[in-house]
Amino acid sequence: MLDEVMSINFRNRFLDSEGKGLTYNWHCIDHVGFITNERRRDIGYGNIFNHYKKKLEKHGNLDKIHWHFHPISFNREAHISATSYDNTMYEFHQIITRRIINFNWFPTVNRAGLHTIRQDSNFILDQWVPFDYSNQAQYQPDQTAQLDMKGGRFGDWKRAPKEWKPYHPSYDDYQTPGNMNRWTTKCLNIGTRLRLLTDYEISKAFELAHKEGQAILSFTNHDFRDIRKDIVDIYSRIFRIGEEFKDVKIFHCDAIEAMQRYLDYKGENKLKLKGYLRKINQNCTVLIIETLNGEVLGSQPYLAIKTKDGRYYHDNLDEVEFKKKMSYTFDRLTLKLHQVEKVKVASNDKYGNCSIIDIDLRI
Repeated sequence: MLDEVMSINFRNRFLDSEGKGLTYNWHCIDHVGFITNERRRDIGYGNIFNHYKKKLEKHGNLDKIHWHFHPISFNREAHISATSYDNTMYEFHQIITRRIINFNWFPTVNRAGLHTIRQDSNFILDQWVPFDYSNQAQYQPDQTAQLDMKGGRFGDWKRAPKEWKPYHPSYDDYQTPGNMNRWTTKCLNIGTRLRLLTDYEISKAFELAHKEGQAILSFTNHDFRDIRKDIVDIYSRIFRIGEEFKDVKIFHCDAIEAMQRYLDYKGENKLKLKGYLRKINQNCTVLIIETLNGEVLGSQPYLAIKTKDGRYYHDNLDEVEFKKKMSYTFDRLTLKLHQVEKVKVASNDKYGNCSIIDIDLRI
């Protein structure tokens, strides 16, 4: 299935206004921290990520891999998901530190597990992830009863903007516009049982583009099912409806490019970090991180550490000059430098530019 949908022939069945074929955004989860695995999921750090990395390399790296995370249920069953980042912070940081260290990758785009943002994930994502494709507000809410999702359980977006365009969430309510760092935008489902991308929703995206000059029409599917027929169906409908809006062009974009186009970002002032070590004495070495260009998204970059005995850690940086200069001390209160195999620091800026630096530990 993946080989077919990633092939040039399949992509080129639906060419955009620039003659470009389909673009996919693969949001890869790590199945970790479980006790049971009744549905035989691929358990292990980086397993799914690495599978898609190899598939993309095989097919010319035409797509990008993005962030997807399912918090773990209290009983740690692999086929049951939860919504609390607070209860799953160990796994959250283990996944990110390993992706930075092992794959030189840091999340720029989120699509929420279970389509669910809660106040803990609202705060955490806003530190590091600039683009969030999680809003599932609908112009015509589902009328079919979904008994397991009553009372706002899972993916409650009834207060969120319905338009096909991004907004900054509020600190008090992730569904309402505010002044947080990241952009949240709308993404409905195909091939499933609720919050589907209907013809009416597609028409509303074209209407917005006709009125305001642009809109981001995004939708999501799951690769545990055969997605080929859903892709053909949805793009056939999009291009058919698009015939009614002759002045609106269609562009197949990855999630970062779509946001950058919407924000009219021209590529200026990209984030660039610099890091180096300064030896204080035999038992103390300080890591200095500087922002050479641009500005980090949240209050500070993300620090990832791997020890020589195979442990992975994330820790806070000390702020020397807000967003400009940070430090981290290796000593008996943290880790001695001789215990450390690899250190990397990563951050995005508000336009989705990612800077990852590998710290030279020779000193």
